[in-house]
Amino acid sequence: MSFKSPSRSFSSSSLSGSMGSRGSWFGAISPASIGNLANTLRPIVQINSSTFAPADEKETMKGLNDRLAGYLSKVRLLEDSNNELEEQLKEALMRKGAESGRDWSAYEKIVADLRNQLQEMTMDNARLFLQIDNARLAADDFKVKFESEQAMRQGVEQDLAQLRKMLDDTYMGRMQLESQIESMREELAFLKKSHEEDVANVKSQISDSQVNVQMETKNNADLTEAMNNIRTQYERAAQKSHEETEAWYQNKFDNITAEVTQNTEALQAGKTELNELRRQKQSLEIDLQALHNMIRSLEDSLHETEARYAHEVNGYNSRILQLEGELGQVRAQVERQAAEYDALLNIKSKLEAEIATYHRLLEGVVDDEGDKNREEFSLEQSLYAAPLPSVGLKKAIIITQEIVDGEVVSQSKLEQNPTNHNNHVFGEEEELTEQMDLAMEQAKEEQEELAEQLGLAMEKEKAELQEWGEQLELEMEKAKDEQEELAEQMGLAMEKVKEEQEDLAEQLGLAMELAMEKEKEEQEEFGEQLELAMEKAKDEQEELAEQLGLAMEKAKAEQEELAEQLGLAMEKLLDEKEELEELELAKAGAPPRGGHKLCPPLWPPLE
Repeated sequence: MSFKSPSRSFSSSSLSGSMGSRGSWFGAISPASIGNLANTLRPIVQINSSTFAPADEKETMKGLNDRLAGYLSKVRLLEDSNNELEEQLKEALMRKGAESGRDWSAYEKIVADLRNQLQEMTMDNARLFLQIDNARLAADDFKVKFESEQAMRQGVEQDLAQLRKMLDDTYMGRMQLESQIESMREELAFLKKSHEEDVANVKSQISDSQVNVQMETKNNADLTEAMNNIRTQYERAAQKSHEETEAWYQNKFDNITAEVTQNTEALQAGKTELNELRRQKQSLEIDLQALHNMIRSLEDSLHETEARYAHEVNGYNSRILQLEGELGQVRAQVERQAAEYDALLNIKSKLEAEIATYHRLLEGVVDDEGDKNREEFSLEQSLYAAPLPSVGLKKAIIITQEIVDGEVVSQSKLEQNPTNHNNHVFGEEEELTEQMDLAMEQAKEEQEELAEQLGLAMEKEKAELQEWGEQLELEMEKAKDEQEELAEQMGLAMEKVKEEQEDLAEQLGLAMELAMEKEKEEQEEFGEQLELAMEKAKDEQEELAEQLGLAMEKAKAEQEELAEQLGLAMEKLLDEKEELEELELAKAGAPPRGGHKLCPPLWPPLE
């Protein structure tokens, strides 16, 4: 906009845009309306220094306009930050986990106590898990022992079945022997009967012969006595044979029975001892394997527990660092918001002072410290106080230009009275002042509303934290009761396992002592064998050394003989070389060495 008169001119920004958007200022403050307000309040009047007398008022107006534009830009920035804070608050309320704008200093001790209790519960749970693993290992050991005992029981049952079978075989052998004895007795009875029959036949023959003899001979008494003697001898021989046979069979049967009994007892004792040794061996092997498994599982459990604790500690440390970082960010954000709020209050007070200055300037009140008298000053007087040329009427020409990208798109021209123009400017200033007051009040209300929302959110979070703490205490009490009950059960199980381990340790100690004694005997025997082998190897080494000495002497003698032969060959070669040289000298016609004359050459010298 340009104001022109015959004697003076000034330029300002267009005021038409601000008047068109007046209604929106009373509804809500938006970045667009603030932009329009800033464009409206940009230097309204640019006065030529040659036209107006007071130059300091000009600079004051210019500075005030610049400060007002900066204030409006700050207001826009603060509105943007308020919008961002509102969005963050909504996200925090939806998330129920963020702590922006909250002061956790009152709950740090409670959180630390809860964290310590949680860590203690975690350690107790880890101990319980370790005890459960130990109980599970003990149960596995018992299971292995039960299986081994069951296998041993099956082995004993098989041995009993074999023994029953052997007993049946022995009984069958006994029955066979008894049947053989019975058959031998029957045979003995048959032989006895046959002998008696033979004796009867002999007697009958003797009696017949006796009759005949009586008829033929006279010595009947002698024959009868002879027959009686023969009969007595036969009876004695038969009785003796019978007694010897029966004694032999009885002796044989007793020997066989004693041998069978002895062999059966020895076999039974050997099998019993073998089974006992086998059972002890299996039991010791099982116990040893169980101890190895227990040690391995305890080491694995220890490594897993250490890894789990390290992972949990790292997680807790990272969480603590994260919470400390978030707490620092929240505190910094609160301090920044407090600083911004203080800055806003300072800016508001300064703007109120500037608006009061605007009012004083627009009303024409100027305080001059150099003059004692008060002089009234108005914008109308400052604009039109200078002497005019010989023109009796003053006019204001308003030129409105619409500029897009630095180019003039449209232009309009309007002539007004200066008095009407000044009234228009004063109305615009008052309207802008009212709008600024409304904007400040609305910003203050928004800040108060935001503070109330933050307070409600803090109270809600506090109530939720208290409720969560109560639930955590109940869960901790319940977990503590369960831990105590489980600890009692684990204590009983551990005592039982401890007793069994002590018994097993005693048995294992005895077995280890026996094994050590046996190993010691084997080592002594092996040491004796090793000493014999070392002596034998030493003798062989001495014999080999003697053979090597003889071989070295033989090789040395061969080397000396070879050296002698080589010396002789060298002497022979030297003699042949000397003879060749002498022959060459003789061919050349030179006298022989040593004054000797050689035979004339067999061929003529070469020319």
